[in-house]
Amino acid sequence: MRQPFKPRQSRKHIGGYRPRIDGLEKASGRALYADDVAIKANFPDLLYAKVLRSPHAHARIKRLDTARAEALPGVKAVLTYADPEVAALAPTSAGWTDGVDTVSFRRMMWRRFCDRRVLSDYVCWVGDEAGVVVAAETEAIAEEALRRLDVEWEVLPFVLDPAEAMMPGAPAVHPEIAPNNVLPADPVGGNDVYLSKGDFDRALAEAEVTAEATCAYHNANQSTLENWCCLAKWEEDRLFIWSNSYEADQTRMFVSQTLGLPLHKVRVVCNFVGGQFGRNDTGDQPLFIFTALLAKKAGRPVKFKHTRREAFHDSRQPAVYTARAGARKDGTITALGFKALGNAGAYADHTMFALKFAPAEAAEMAFAHIPNLKMEAYGVYTNKLPACMMRGVGNSQLNLSLGHIVDVLAEKLGMDPIDLAVKNFGHAWEILPDQSLSAVLREGARRIGWEQRHAPGTGPLREGVKKRGKGFSFHPGWHAEWQELRRGRIQVAMRLNPDGTVMLDAPTVETGPGSNTCNVLGCAEALGFLGITPAEIRWTSVVDTDKGLKDTVQTDSAVSFLQSEAMVDAAAELKKKVLEAAAAVLKAGPDDLDIEAGRIFPKAAPEQGVPFREVLWQGDLVPIAVTISRPPSGEKTGVPFLAAFAEVEVDVSTGKVVVEKLVILNDCGTVMYASGAEAQQLGGQVAGLGETLFEEIIYDQATGVPLNFNWIDYQVPTMADMPDIEPVLMEVWRGAGEYGACGIGESVLTCTPRAVLNAIYNAIGARIDDIPVKPEKVLKALAGNGR
Repeated sequence: MRQPFKPRQSRKHIGGYRPRIDGLEKASGRALYADDVAIKANFPDLLYAKVLRSPHAHARIKRLDTARAEALPGVKAVLTYADPEVAALAPTSAGWTDGVDTVSFRRMMWRRFCDRRVLSDYVCWVGDEAGVVVAAETEAIAEEALRRLDVEWEVLPFVLDPAEAMMPGAPAVHPEIAPNNVLPADPVGGNDVYLSKGDFDRALAEAEVTAEATCAYHNANQSTLENWCCLAKWEEDRLFIWSNSYEADQTRMFVSQTLGLPLHKVRVVCNFVGGQFGRNDTGDQPLFIFTALLAKKAGRPVKFKHTRREAFHDSRQPAVYTARAGARKDGTITALGFKALGNAGAYADHTMFALKFAPAEAAEMAFAHIPNLKMEAYGVYTNKLPACMMRGVGNSQLNLSLGHIVDVLAEKLGMDPIDLAVKNFGHAWEILPDQSLSAVLREGARRIGWEQRHAPGTGPLREGVKKRGKGFSFHPGWHAEWQELRRGRIQVAMRLNPDGTVMLDAPTVETGPGSNTCNVLGCAEALGFLGITPAEIRWTSVVDTDKGLKDTVQTDSAVSFLQSEAMVDAAAELKKKVLEAAAAVLKAGPDDLDIEAGRIFPKAAPEQGVPFREVLWQGDLVPIAVTISRPPSGEKTGVPFLAAFAEVEVDVSTGKVVVEKLVILNDCGTVMYASGAEAQQLGGQVAGLGETLFEEIIYDQATGVPLNFNWIDYQVPTMADMPDIEPVLMEVWRGAGEYGACGIGESVLTCTPRAVLNAIYNAIGARIDDIPVKPEKVLKALAGNGR
């Protein structure tokens, strides 16, 4: 960190540097996670579940005999696709919602794509949950029981490549939904052009300068340390679930509706969750259902947890993007189009969210001033690992293409790509140039030394074989408050004790980014009239659907400010109640009193004030409580921008790429918690660089078997691979509300891959637009460029 962040508005608690509120709790091991709760010390009769995994890329179970498994000592229950309670379950998906809102079955986002059956006899990828789950006294016994199953498979043809899957005669993965493997357009009767403005084709044909660029984004796993885990227990007709989903209310809704239980018969409890990077942002997992049914059949609590190999459960959506742009010679972009071919893998889940929903949002925020737009996308089923949720969903793939076409077009125009971006991109609620975009790009350019950037491939050789280059990319941020309207009302509750301490119920499952610290700081800021400190506030860390309010899910990075905005209203209501309580003690009308800095005083005689704690101790000692349900502000304010600048060094003799420096810039509107925000900027680069240079799932093309579902062959960056990273927090744009903030945690990795790829091109003069960038790709590009 070169320059500490300085807020544009000085506040007492919001915006500064300080330790996390849960730092000691986590460092000391006292913070509880799902795996800490689901143990025999808490559940002495606990059983362990294991599910059969498909050894085939595409197959159907022809015959199943469980007798030898059931006879194994220690096996307590076996559940199969043929059991009536399983066979009666309706088709479902793992994509009811992206976590922003809680939805019922009828309101799920992608209802047309209910392509999953719980414990199905039909499997679509190697590793698919296949027809049988076993509960036993130990994990080892459960695993042995699976080995004793007698399974006869009907092995079916499979397809791994989306382009091949679209060809006539290709094996249909889900023929009842997509006979040609292409996910049908939504809504019914629509087409795959999901955004169209003006006349793109005509504008492109008439443009003075045109450019076209294609790039490919491959599978990447969330690479989390905490695997999916849940425990199900029945008490008569009530079902209790402890899990590390961070969608407690959505998990309850999913289980309730799938099993036909009233909501008050389902209780979901979530403790702390280790960083999940989007994976557990899907509370609609079949694993909850078969674990619950297994527990009911066994009559004992059952725990199900993924192994490290099973943690390769879903991935980022791979996509090939082709971008086309047209412009006048002065650099005014007149036409911009994107076409994406996405590999959904075995199940649709949130494929269309990544291919259409997220890019359409980004287009609204960044392409508003471009008169002719065309965006189309095709999601295609294959027999690969399902593509579901991952941090930066949809935006990372789009940005790889956006930053690409801007760089290519700028070169053809003879312009600096920064000038081209500032001239053309911004949201509809601000005239060009967009102040936020201009600020982040100019500041990033200053910090990376952009003025020293040379023409592509023309820089000097270092040590005889190494060349350096610089590149950048930019993107609109997400989400501002107005983009969170479909969450519905945000709920928070404050309880002021007689001694002046506060119990804060701002329900959200803390996944690591520090939103709980933001909540406590926001509470202290809102209660500034009491003069209390964050240390005097106790945040409720366990989300329990029986005991708490509706949770605000950790997605879109919006928890960092949404609940704090609600606390402003809660604090105003609490102040009113404190003055009412003081009026009874001080024998005065509440309208005649005020409170500042912890002192209650008559408005007519401020010098006569007394500490509010003294007043509360003289009352009935009943805590003063308020609960607020507040919808997010609908005032449309656009969003701020973010950018990444990279400097790389390429060894032209080996093809090895070393990222020397990254500058990560985020305009936040208001920085709620500087320590946490910068931690997000720094930590996000592990994933950003991992996807750029290292991470890739490899398949045996002959069998469809994934070859590197482990942490040795699936390469992720180590500390030795990380460059000098300079996080830059800015406050240029401002949204609605007291803080006018925008989330950043989801977006901090979005621009990194393209910034690095543009820097590589600047270094060697040859483009590589297929990530990850491995040395052999660099050498191939150099050879193709005659270098």
